[in-house]
Amino acid sequence: MVKTKKIFPLAVMMALVLSFLLFNPLKSKADQTQGIQISPLTYNLDIKPGGSKDLKLNVKNYNSTAVNYTIETELFSSVSDEGAPSFKPETPKEGVTTIVDWITFSDPKDGTLAASEAKDIHFNIAIPIGAEPGGHYAAVFVKQINKTLEGNTQLGVSSRVGALILASVPGATTKGAEISDFSVPKFVWKGPVDLAFKIKNTGSVHYDSTGQISIHPTLGHDVVIDAGTHTIIPDNMRSYKVSWDKKYPFGYYKLTASAKDGDGNDVSATATMWALPLIIVIPLLVFLALVIWLLVYLKRHVQFVK
Repeated sequence: MVKTKKIFPLAVMMALVLSFLLFNPLKSKADQTQGIQISPLTYNLDIKPGGSKDLKLNVKNYNSTAVNYTIETELFSSVSDEGAPSFKPETPKEGVTTIVDWITFSDPKDGTLAASEAKDIHFNIAIPIGAEPGGHYAAVFVKQINKTLEGNTQLGVSSRVGALILASVPGATTKGAEISDFSVPKFVWKGPVDLAFKIKNTGSVHYDSTGQISIHPTLGHDVVIDAGTHTIIPDNMRSYKVSWDKKYPFGYYKLTASAKDGDGNDVSATATMWALPLIIVIPLLVFLALVIWLLVYLKRHVQFVK
C-alpha cells in the first residue's frame, strides 16, 4: 500500500511546475527575433520622367537594448539565379545620374532606435526629365552601427538589412525572354523527378514571369506543373525548379518548359526522357533469367523425338 504522505509532496511539486508553464509559456522562435527588421522588402515602381513618388520604410528594433543606425543606398544590376542581388560599386558615365542620385530622404539618415521601437523613414524618388527609359535598380539599407560612450563609431562588422527598389521609366522599352538550361534526366528509374530551367530577361526593363513544365507521355494524360512566378531584371536569369511526384513513371516522355515574357508572349523549350521503374525492371529481368535457364536446362537434359 502506497503511503499518502509520499504522494502529497509529489503532487504539489507537479502542480507548481504545471502552473509555471501555464503562466510562463516557453518563448517561440517568433518571440526570440533579434536585430533590425524592415518592411516592405521590395518597391516595384513605375514613374514617368519628371514624376516622383513618396515612400516610407518601416524599421523596427527587436533587440532588448537601443541600437544606432545609418541609411545607405547602393546600385545593383545583377541577381543570382536564385534571386539574390549582387551589390558592387559601379562608376556611372560622366554627366549621367543614377537612381541613387534621384533618392532624397526627408528624415535624418542617422538615428537611434530604442528597444522594441519602430519608426518610419520617409524618402522620395524623383525621375528627372530625360531619364533613360527602362529599369533602374537600387537598394535602401538600414545599417546597424556600434558606438563608443563618446559617440564615436567603432570599427568592426556591422549588420544591415535592405529594401530593393525596382523602378521602371516608361518609354522605348523591350520585355523579351528566352529559356535556357532546361535540365531533364535522359533516363529515370523511379520518381519523383526533379526538373529545372532558367529564364533570361533579354529586354530593358524588369517584369514578372510565370513558368510551367508540361509533360506529354506516349500513353496517358498530359501533366502540367506550375513552376511559380519570379521577377527578372534585364540581362539576368532566374531558376525555376519543380518536382514531378509521379512514383513510377513509365515509357517515353516529351517535356516542354514554357514562360511568359513581359508582354505576355510565350517562350518555350523542349526535351525528352525515358522512364523504366525498377519495380518493373527487376521482376522482368528475373523472369527472363528463369526463361533462359529453363531453355538451357531443357536443351541439355531433354531430348525431343518424333
